[in-house]
Amino acid sequence: MEQVEVQVAQQQDLVKDPHYYVELVKAIYNGDWEAAKAFFDLDPWSLTAKITEMHDTPLHVAISSSRSPEFIRRLVDLLPHASLGTAKLFTGFTALHFAAMVGNVEAAQILVHKSPELLQQRASSASSFDLPVTTAARYSQRDAVTYLLSVTPDHTWRPLTDDALPPINDGVVLLNLLIFDDFYGLALHLLRRFPSLARGRENFTHGSAAIFTLAEKPQAFPSGTRVGHCRRFWSHCKSSLLKVCKTTFATTTEIGKEHTQVMELLRLLISEILKAASTAEVKTLLAPAISLAAMSGISEIVKEIVKAYPMAMWFVDTQGRDIFHVAVMYRQEKVFNIMYQMSAAKTLAAAFVNPTTGDNLLHMAGKLGPTDKIPGAALQLQRELQWFNQEVEKIVQPTFREMDNNELDTPSDIFTEQHETLIEQGEKWMKDTANSCSLVAALVVTVAFAAAFTLPGGSKDDGTPNYLNKPSLMVFLAADTLALFSSSTSLLMFLGILTSRYSEKDFLRSLPMKMGIGLLTLFLSIAAMLIAFGASLHLVLYHNVNWIMVPIGLVASVPSLLFAFLQFPLLVELLFSTFGPSIFGKQSDEIIM
Repeated sequence: MEQVEVQVAQQQDLVKDPHYYVELVKAIYNGDWEAAKAFFDLDPWSLTAKITEMHDTPLHVAISSSRSPEFIRRLVDLLPHASLGTAKLFTGFTALHFAAMVGNVEAAQILVHKSPELLQQRASSASSFDLPVTTAARYSQRDAVTYLLSVTPDHTWRPLTDDALPPINDGVVLLNLLIFDDFYGLALHLLRRFPSLARGRENFTHGSAAIFTLAEKPQAFPSGTRVGHCRRFWSHCKSSLLKVCKTTFATTTEIGKEHTQVMELLRLLISEILKAASTAEVKTLLAPAISLAAMSGISEIVKEIVKAYPMAMWFVDTQGRDIFHVAVMYRQEKVFNIMYQMSAAKTLAAAFVNPTTGDNLLHMAGKLGPTDKIPGAALQLQRELQWFNQEVEKIVQPTFREMDNNELDTPSDIFTEQHETLIEQGEKWMKDTANSCSLVAALVVTVAFAAAFTLPGGSKDDGTPNYLNKPSLMVFLAADTLALFSSSTSLLMFLGILTSRYSEKDFLRSLPMKMGIGLLTLFLSIAAMLIAFGASLHLVLYHNVNWIMVPIGLVASVPSLLFAFLQFPLLVELLFSTFGPSIFGKQSDEIIM
């Protein structure tokens, strides 16, 4: 009888314009049960009608907008039981799917209490067969996922048979979504209950395994987060200053807890994968994940897989590249540095040649890497040269340096050909920067030189300065001298850049060093010039305006701070990349294999 009533309601619903239900929608939005109940009494069919242009029923609207769980409870009690499982036309979502999507946990509890079978009812749209808990995960609703996962029957997550329709492994789908949403604690909880999910894929023909999804999350691992030297320095200082704050301590603790959960999840995934029935199945699951981890720079995943399954070091991707070829190709030094934690296997890894292309490790270093990791063409070229000349070239066998690949190209041929445009861009950037900065340096030289012969306060007939015994005059002379010498040094550095040959090797050290010294001395000269100006002004006005040094100091600091703000990040990158510690080398004493 209830089913017949629902069908009749749906038929009548087709002929009514949504404008008819405006007052009902307003009552639901306001949580006004009395007004809504009065509307239902006048029009009983409106209980299950599509009252909006999006074909929402009153229950859908209440779940997404009502501020009163009691309103939803009364509405559910009033509804026919069969209507709770009626799906929304456009999305195919039942009321429980809708509650999961918007994160309305109270509504979900009410619906599950009245109709537990909704937990296993799938969405009925052409694009989605999700269960309610999967929908909650797909929309990143942590609280809804936590509740629905706790009440969904266990048999839902066990692997399905090959003839299941639809052929979806709900457990793996949910596990992947939890990882994607950074809900690592929930993912670990699910995997501990059902370890076999580690060996499953989203369906029986294709789809990601959970370890591959984890390899798509570089931000979950310290090695997968890349920041510049300036930002790293600032972050370190900021964290050191704020450690005393409780909020910061809580945040730091939460980050540490998340990292612990990620590593525990990773190790559990690997250990369960190794329980697979065959080597082929293990390779099918681990090879794509370790290759993607190498590409993304997640050294933790590469290390854990290789330690647990040493043969994984020889896995190759669809293009015939092993993990170190991939790491060099994508300039992932943290993965490449694993080679320093290997014993005799390091020689074998460095000697690997791609069977498809004939490329050795140095060929990969000769290819143009990603150009979005380092700011500026000149610094990008410097990093490329560090990879090619300073690192990979010294690791490979001497014969590999002149080895031809299948295209009869040596590593040097590839480097020159693929970096030609980057060299042109680096040269243009260097010249433009040097031209602009040398103009400023020349102006400072002129001003500082002239100021030395026009002392503030004037001189006596014998040439002795009138304010010789005043500290401000000594400050003026010292600052003016520093401004003259530092601006002269800066000008010489920029002239050296403009007259350079701009060969490949010049970008490794010579040009970045000149640019770094030039920028540093230019900053010193500008700061010294402003100090000299402030000292001069104080010397002239102090006998009339005693407080003049305060506004002078504040105003004079603005240009210096502005220059530092604009150029300091570039200066730090230049100095660290040229004179700082190498990005290559052993990261720990642990022997991987």
